Amino acid sequence: MSKIKRIYASEIVAVPYTGSEIQNFEQGEAFWVYAVDGKKVVRTQILSLYPKNLSDAIDQLTQCAVDVLICRNYATKAMLELKKAGFKIYTFDGGAKAAVNAYAEGKLESL
Repeated sequence: MSKIKRIYASEIVAVPYTGSEIQNFEQGEAFWVYAVDGKKVVRTQILSLYPKNLSDAIDQLTQCAVDVLICRNYATKAMLELKKAGFKIYTFDGGAKAAVNAYAEGKLESL
């Protein structure tokens, strides 16, 4: 996946999914990636990760300019490493589109 250019959005949000449900971070191999500008989603793409380990997944997300992750849950080590890498992380239980809309509207609290 190429990076979503910053001209499209103020933040890039990634949400791991299977079907219509959000996954735990460690289970995420496919992510919906949303370009969010203010309270509006302006562009979406799909990102497939092929990580060998946690640091590899973090590197791939960083290379794709992801700022924010919304997952169902995170293992403690993953949460610490993602925060150290500068990601804003949130949890949500439901669909990917509902999660990113809740984020854009300021309804999610950061972990």
